[in-house]
Amino acid sequence: MEIITLENTDLQSILNILNEVFADYVIPLQLTVEQLEQKIAAENIQLNLSIGVVSAGKLVGLMLHAINLIDGEISVYNAGTGVVPEYRGKGIVANMYRFLLPKLQELGVKAMLLEVILGNDSAIRAYEKMGYRVNRTLDSFKGVVEAAADNKNLEVRELLNLDWDYLKALWTALPSWQASAQALDNSRERLSVLGAYEGGELVGYVAFYANIARIQQLAVGPNQRRKGVATKLIEAMKTVVGTSELAINNVDQQAQDVVAFLQKMGLSYRLSQFEMIKHL
Repeated sequence: MEIITLENTDLQSILNILNEVFADYVIPLQLTVEQLEQKIAAENIQLNLSIGVVSAGKLVGLMLHAINLIDGEISVYNAGTGVVPEYRGKGIVANMYRFLLPKLQELGVKAMLLEVILGNDSAIRAYEKMGYRVNRTLDSFKGVVEAAADNKNLEVRELLNLDWDYLKALWTALPSWQASAQALDNSRERLSVLGAYEGGELVGYVAFYANIARIQQLAVGPNQRRKGVATKLIEAMKTVVGTSELAINNVDQQAQDVVAFLQKMGLSYRLSQFEMIKHL
């Protein structure tokens, strides 16, 4: 077997192995070329830091990595790791990490992050052996949003300019990598953002992908919570997407007010993931 980086591998080959290794996953993942291109752009995946394992001229495993600054430190995110069934249990993931780590250290990477579904105990144990530790638990929700009371004092309109210094002050918890400010900026052409205004002041916003009715960020200023702002935003989002069935992934479990709100609106718990981190 040979370990390579993926910058010289065509996207279709990467897609084929990605879909193959995740076909039997807890939540099966099947992407199109367009969706993979969007994932690479949004998450800032670097193919020169992404690893493939080749056996008999065929990719049998891969590890995608993205890179960004977090709190001023260079961090990488494992955006997808898998091995085809017949090659599992052979230490391939550990070998990919051994190949990758010197490259990351040369770049001055300080932290490595990944997410793993609770219940995937073998993966969790394997990552712990590699030095990863659980950072937090992230919950995902999906369901049909019920009708809700309307706050007549609020005006909702499209938010065109994303002033992150201002918007971050509204956050309850730090978004996961896929919903980070950088990821949303990278996906701006596909992203819809609605702001809620009271007396001309922006007091909350929702950022979402209208084509899949998925919320990426939902935030309300600390002094404006429990006043119907988030409800107003969700009702406006439903109008844009044309459906009441919405989803949101990777909500910090410690953000209990957010979790309670989502469940009150009719969204049901789907699954949890550990966000794990390894410091270099």
